[in-house]
Amino acid sequence: MAADFSLNTLHARMASSTSALIIVSRPVDPDCIGTARALRWLLAAQGRTASITCFFSIPSNMADFPGMDEVRVAQPESFDFTPFDLFITVDGSSWGQFFGDGWHSILGRLNMERIVNIDHHEPEEIMQAIPGQCLNIKTSSTAQVLYEHLIEPSGLTPPAGIADCLYRALLYDTRGFRNEMHTGAYRFAEALIALGADHAGAVDVNFDMREVQYLTWAIQHTRFISDLGVMLLVIDAERQAELEALLGKDFLDFDAIYKETIQRQIAGFHYGIILTDKLDGSVRLNWRTRGYGSHLAIAGVARKAGFRAGGHRNAGGGSFAGSIQDAQARLLEHLRRELLN
Repeated sequence: MAADFSLNTLHARMASSTSALIIVSRPVDPDCIGTARALRWLLAAQGRTASITCFFSIPSNMADFPGMDEVRVAQPESFDFTPFDLFITVDGSSWGQFFGDGWHSILGRLNMERIVNIDHHEPEEIMQAIPGQCLNIKTSSTAQVLYEHLIEPSGLTPPAGIADCLYRALLYDTRGFRNEMHTGAYRFAEALIALGADHAGAVDVNFDMREVQYLTWAIQHTRFISDLGVMLLVIDAERQAELEALLGKDFLDFDAIYKETIQRQIAGFHYGIILTDKLDGSVRLNWRTRGYGSHLAIAGVARKAGFRAGGHRNAGGGSFAGSIQDAQARLLEHLRRELLN
């Protein structure tokens, strides 16, 4: 990536914009929302108008994130893009993370030269489509990318509320500094605390009881494949009905404890995988990998198995066109091939 060219392009686009649309990614989490809020503040401080839009539902565990009332939830198919002359996609590397499964038709309505992407994930199709318009830096979080490359150089001082949003984004994406370390992450944290970020409030996390119920249910349905070191949870139509009866239609919002404990912290098991039947002829993939040690990159294996996959080195997601039985068989076949041969 030509970082300087991308940064210059972003500055030029922002300088010429009269109304920007900041689009947050799926999954909707503290990094995309915190970064989007900080970016909106920065644009406003520079005399620009900006709005934040999410084309997906807001998970219940994000409802209390500071400033969520700034985020407009809408349907991309019926959304009016014409008032905006700049589109900034935040914290995602694939079009589907911003516009959903119908992203092809949405892009057809936009001027691709007016799209800029800010991200810290492994580069994917957005980078391939608009390489000179991507500020993609591998670091702790998209929040750190924004702060180091746009906010700090601007000379403007974020208010405490914006610093707090960035701090929550940093803590979330580093798992409280337990993930892979990146240069400047601690400096970034100290700067945010000095600006007024509320550390006590950010780390005082309470889990919804439904997350405990999901955890209990998921453990009972997890397949532990010892020779591969893989934990596999398959959520087919029947199991979805169970989860909906237990937790409601938004049951996917309550998997955080399971992902961050069971999928990453069981001795002898390095890979945690969830396959969910979307009931539309496709399958959703999520994975977690133990953060330390020499392990396979699941994204690469998944792509060989026919999935579209991306995200972080040790956490990510994707999709598979086909049945959940075929998705499971192909993924395990390629994992076995890579791990045992």
